[in-house]
Amino acid sequence: MREGYAVYPVVDAIGGTSVEAHSAGLQRVIQAGAKPTSWVALAVEFPARLGPPDTVREVIQIVLTDRLLKEQ
Repeated sequence: MREGYAVYPVVDAIGGTSVEAHSAGLQRVIQAGAKPTSWVALAVEFPARLGPPDTVREVIQIVLTDRLLKEQ
């Protein structure tokens, strides 16, 4: 953030030794100016900004359907 980047911490990926530790860590990054997001939002928004439309459709299909489970 000091270098001008927007920071979007993925809240479902922030670990902690307890629920309280997770919450405290998340609050610190929010207070510093980060904008929390979820892995689903990131998975859908990231390719929409950087990838071709076919990529976006593929990501949405994986994230929002059970395709991922069928391929395992």
